[in-house]
Amino acid sequence: MKRVHLHLLAALVLFSLLLQACGQQPDGSTSQTGPITGAGTTQAGPVTLNVVFLESGNAPHPDTEWWNKIKAAVEMSNPNIKLNLQPITADEGTYYNKLTDLLKSGTPPDIVYEDSFEISSHVAANYLAPLDSYLAAWPDYQRQWFPSMQGITTFNGHNYGIMNGTDIRGIWYNKTIFKQAGLPATWQPATWADVLTAARTIKARVPGVTPLNLYAGSAMGEAASMQGFEMLLYGTNDPLYDYTTNKWITSSKGFQDSLDFVKQVYNPANPLGPSRDITLSSHAGSLAMKELLPQGKLAIDIDGSWLPGAWEPGGAAPWPQWLQTMGVAAMPTQFGQAPKAVSLSGGWAYSITAQSKYKDQAFEVLKEAFSQQLLAGYDVAAGKITPRQDILNVSAYNSLPMAATLTNMVSLSKFRPAFPAYPQISAQICTATQQVIQGQSSASAMAAYAQAVTGIAGGNNVEKRP
Repeated sequence: MKRVHLHLLAALVLFSLLLQACGQQPDGSTSQTGPITGAGTTQAGPVTLNVVFLESGNAPHPDTEWWNKIKAAVEMSNPNIKLNLQPITADEGTYYNKLTDLLKSGTPPDIVYEDSFEISSHVAANYLAPLDSYLAAWPDYQRQWFPSMQGITTFNGHNYGIMNGTDIRGIWYNKTIFKQAGLPATWQPATWADVLTAARTIKARVPGVTPLNLYAGSAMGEAASMQGFEMLLYGTNDPLYDYTTNKWITSSKGFQDSLDFVKQVYNPANPLGPSRDITLSSHAGSLAMKELLPQGKLAIDIDGSWLPGAWEPGGAAPWPQWLQTMGVAAMPTQFGQAPKAVSLSGGWAYSITAQSKYKDQAFEVLKEAFSQQLLAGYDVAAGKITPRQDILNVSAYNSLPMAATLTNMVSLSKFRPAFPAYPQISAQICTATQQVIQGQSSASAMAAYAQAVTGIAGGNNVEKRP
């Protein structure tokens, strides 16, 4: 009997050791050590995850610094995961091309940095893995990411990324010029009519100042469609794309009213906007940010949250007085109808590739990366608006100029339809705004837009509204 007991004890000890080697304790729990299993594969040792991201601008690079911190944290807490960081030093356009080449290769990276604008086309090409099950089991994501930030990475009902920073669009206004015009220093227009009334008041009372900048025309590209026309359209009762019918709206009252607003701003008989040589050039955005606003030559600018980055010390156009001079308001809906104000957001996200063999481990890395403290540090260093609501409680972030005001606007945000056809449709929006600036009627410009979009999307994928 004694000998049998010894054999049994030896067998139990061996069984326990085998379980621990597989990362499982005798009680069924898992440990941090041992082989890692992911996507149906098992490896008796550390796995290496390749991480690709954009490294742009001058050093220090916030993205690289952030990933170095993530790498240290992940490899310390879990020795079975190693990160191979592969920054691509390039401008955005070059990065898109290089990333696409990597995704097409037989050995794509595991984690990639994706412009939210590009996610739909990469999903359509089967490059990215859906993250729905991971995100549903991650309470922080469900509770803390703004709903708009969850929606922006969703395509065809599935989520393919986690936003690490975003932007918003609103109305920047010069409080000094407003005071000269007898307008309030704290200004929040309730309707489109309020915006136009303020611009006309400035024109009458403050000579030599451009009252209102609204981006329009083909040369400004996405700036004209997104922070110009779409800031208007999304404040009407008519969408650009109907997610219930799955069709593009090629004509509607809201679309025509938005073109009419553009037409009023650039009416040659009583212009409120910049001169046509500025508006229809590709330099309109740079001129507004670096010259017209800092020099007190522009009163109201419908623009993005990134402007102060140029005005801070070391920026493209340092302006020490900007915080005392400039205010920001939310863009009102057309008639002040619910939700009363609107914004549009873009930004970048991290995704897991469809061919990654270690999706489970990749997601654990992303959870570490997007923890409150690590993400807050990144958003502060990169000057981005956070997509995670509780980062407003981090003092380093909340102490940034206008942090609370700009971040709270994310709750108002809409986003561009994440479909491969959108870039072509966006170009047609720009064309329509240029046509009304050059004298065409809004009805004529909308009819040309409808014809062009029908050709792009197909007759079964478009609809008209009264």
